[in-house]
Amino acid sequence: MAALRSLLFLLLALLVLLLGVLVGIDNSEPVSLVFLDWTSPAAPVFVWVCLAIMIGFLLGIALTGMATLRQRRGRRLAERDLDATRRELEARRPPGSH
Repeated sequence: MAALRSLLFLLLALLVLLLGVLVGIDNSEPVSLVFLDWTSPAAPVFVWVCLAIMIGFLLGIALTGMATLRQRRGRRLAERDLDATRRELEARRPPGSH
């Protein structure tokens, strides 16, 4: 199952790469972007699209990482509470009632 998943991921990555190359070939005219008063240097549309995708990937990784860290912290706290509750329960049991 893991090999099939890896193969599908590889095929998807190659498809995205091929699509990116085709977009790059079709959009090679230099353009400059304007945001408020700032004007960017002229670069092909493909470069701007790649930068936007890369920034999106990095933001996705960062947000996923933050969510994962928050989830791990919550799990650690829950496990700590569970251990404390188990210890308290064991302490309240009468001797020899296991």
